[in-house]
Amino acid sequence: MNVPKKTLVLGCALIVSAWGCSDNNAVAQDAADYVLTNGKIYTVNDEQPWAEAVAIKGTDIVYVGDDKGAAAHAGEGTEVVDLQGRLVLPGFVESHFHIVLGAASTSGIHLGMTDTIEDVQRKVKQYADAHPEKKTIFGASYDADLFDERGPNKDLLDNVVPDRPVYLLDHTLHSAWVNSKALEVAGITKDTEDPRGGQFVRDGNGEPTGAVKGGSAHFPIMEATEAVTAEAIKVTLPEILEGLSELGFTSVMDLGAPIATEEGFSALIALDRAGELPLRVSLTHIVNTASLAATAVEDLGDYAKRFRSDHVWMDTLKIISDSVLENQKAAMLEPYLSTGDRAALVFDKEEQLEMVLGATDKGYNVVVHALGDWAVRESLDSFEAARNAGRVDSIFTVTHAQVVDPADRPRFGKLNVIMQGTGNWAGYYPGLIAHIGNERYETLVYPFRDLVDSGAIVALGSDWPATAGGFESGVNAFVNMQTAMNRAVPKPHLEPLGAVDGKLPPLDQVLTLQEAVRAYTINGARQLGIADKTGSIEVGKKADMILLHQNIFEINPQDIYKTKVLTSMMDGKIWHDVVYGLGDDDLVDLDNIDKGVMGPCDEATDPYVPCRHGHAQVE
Repeated sequence: MNVPKKTLVLGCALIVSAWGCSDNNAVAQDAADYVLTNGKIYTVNDEQPWAEAVAIKGTDIVYVGDDKGAAAHAGEGTEVVDLQGRLVLPGFVESHFHIVLGAASTSGIHLGMTDTIEDVQRKVKQYADAHPEKKTIFGASYDADLFDERGPNKDLLDNVVPDRPVYLLDHTLHSAWVNSKALEVAGITKDTEDPRGGQFVRDGNGEPTGAVKGGSAHFPIMEATEAVTAEAIKVTLPEILEGLSELGFTSVMDLGAPIATEEGFSALIALDRAGELPLRVSLTHIVNTASLAATAVEDLGDYAKRFRSDHVWMDTLKIISDSVLENQKAAMLEPYLSTGDRAALVFDKEEQLEMVLGATDKGYNVVVHALGDWAVRESLDSFEAARNAGRVDSIFTVTHAQVVDPADRPRFGKLNVIMQGTGNWAGYYPGLIAHIGNERYETLVYPFRDLVDSGAIVALGSDWPATAGGFESGVNAFVNMQTAMNRAVPKPHLEPLGAVDGKLPPLDQVLTLQEAVRAYTINGARQLGIADKTGSIEVGKKADMILLHQNIFEINPQDIYKTKVLTSMMDGKIWHDVVYGLGDDDLVDLDNIDKGVMGPCDEATDPYVPCRHGHAQVE
């Protein structure tokens, strides 16, 4: 396969054969930094969906059109790149990510969806033996369905590490498994009350078993045991950002950092000010307890002032309404089959509305985490009340909206509420059937078609690290897009994602390819409030673009997941490039970020793309 080549324009003579030449001194003086030609450029601009050339000067797009028109923007020093017919898209917008929390979750033992209980015990012991200096043994991402309805037990961890706290998170990050020492250090006893939206699972005598459900219950244990340090987060942070760039992301919303918050945000600001941040980062202030709710708007205002740089900002309040289906703490309209209850809302309607109105009164936007259909309805109710109170311009988002009652689906479009979901979660995961039954699982989960048809904006994001599959499967936009288009996970990604080979009914609740691309570009930009700057390729917008190794509009749709990102540009700067020699071509070792990740390359099928730590061979 031919590799595209670059042409460095040193003077007018070099571009005569391609476009003709102009002696216009004004053009030469205002020449573009980059002119990309001979491409198939999908702009995601309805007024000009396709183009073959783009010109970039500084951070901005100054021309979108055909090759002939682009010639006027080339001059001395312009980098002219022949795309050789390859596909260019706007840079991807990751609308649900946890940069700081992800750095924390990868700082200890790497657990995965295929690990058995014995595997976890073995890894915990080996890690503890190898790290006698660690005050607490921390690990993340064991399968949330690893245990029966009773959940994990502290005795299993006591048997391998009895003398130090052990704190393990499941793959949703919404439940924890701890040993007796961790409970002791955190002061959790049979007399400790369950926080709203959380639970310390207990045995027949009322003693905590070591299973902890809901962030409001388990994050205080993380803090008490000092399971994650700010220093550990800072070590992993740059690799996470580089990995995102290599997968084509140029903007990201960090939807909450409940630990080492200020240290993580400060590290992002420092990277940006040093010119080392390859993405735009929208930060959010997360609220999941009554104590945080009391000062939510005030704290958001303080963070917004303190944590801001050229590419980092905070203007969004994130409210946690419930937990997840896996731990039976997502708030449901009808009871769980496995527990007989509906779970509980973290905040009632009045409490949530008070925060929504308070935030929007100060000009901030609001995202509500709601997975169960009860939580989704309550969130829509609060947003409807806010719209009726005059908050017509505020950006409102329900993140996840995993289970949506048919009566509530039209309300997203009517109320202009963004639905933010994860494509991979629309695959077939029959473990959830035990909790909500076949009928609800196969009729209510991720009704993408109904939402889009109602006029709703759908944005896609991974929710990493609270999702299985690491970067290669879980974060990869092409895997997520194909799953959302088919309601089936591509076969090579079934095991890392913990899915089953099959399609999730109803089969008509899918996105088209164009809708999936929009969900990862302009719709994500709308959620972040930056659609005027990015999300589409238009004159006047920032030069955030990616080059793909295959045209996803022309190939077999079942091969979309194989797509690789060759080049990523953000703000007019090429941050990642494996073909032109214009940017960093040394792929980050994503194994250091999440277990099982191999980086965006496959030597067997794409020999021209170097595997990690390799370098592009451009002839």
